[in-house]
Amino acid sequence: MTGQRVALLVDFDDTAAEQNVAETLLKEFGGDGWQGFRESFRNGTMNLRHYQEKAFNQVDATLDEMGTSIAKLAWLRPGFKELNNYCVSNEIQLSIVTNGLEFYVDALLEEAQLRSIPSYSIGVTGQPGNLQYSYPYATEACWEWGNCKCKVLNEHRNGGTRIVYAGDGRSDLCAAQQADFVFARSTLLDHCRQLGLPHQEFSDFHEVLMSFEAGIPNIWEPRP
Repeated sequence: MTGQRVALLVDFDDTAAEQNVAETLLKEFGGDGWQGFRESFRNGTMNLRHYQEKAFNQVDATLDEMGTSIAKLAWLRPGFKELNNYCVSNEIQLSIVTNGLEFYVDALLEEAQLRSIPSYSIGVTGQPGNLQYSYPYATEACWEWGNCKCKVLNEHRNGGTRIVYAGDGRSDLCAAQQADFVFARSTLLDHCRQLGLPHQEFSDFHEVLMSFEAGIPNIWEPRP
């Protein structure tokens, strides 16, 4: 392939990060009040947007206090830093696309010395019990998740860029259906199999890197 342009969009919680960082922080700092909101989200009576807003407003710790705790509570999935190095060397645009909160996404990337990676996340400011949220990537058609991952995907597709997506859950399904190729695990893997989407299962980013190094048909051809 000549003139190939590829963007690699990666979900954060349970994908780029080995943990669901939001839930990890809530378990550490949220006491018991947030768990009822989680159950409402899981049984479908509350959307993710409202769940996160309400749950994190149960936390007494400040955003800075939670951010500084990241190093001992969460870490990036193995191979992510090596994959980023490959993307930088080969002009592949690697970005984080998430319904997670900006403060912990940025904190974990900073801890890994990867703060230069663009992240599309949900903004949050304020003090404990009175947090204010902003949704710069929401759309009218997709507001219940907080961010519209398809909006971000389509912004990256300009000029014929091929889109590779990596994710794990229900919130990734819409973007996975619009991507040219998907690296999938967990629930998203089941959906990809059921829908016949072009995909590959992965457990860590060493596997994703190996796929790029070997070449992804019609998507990416390694440089000689």
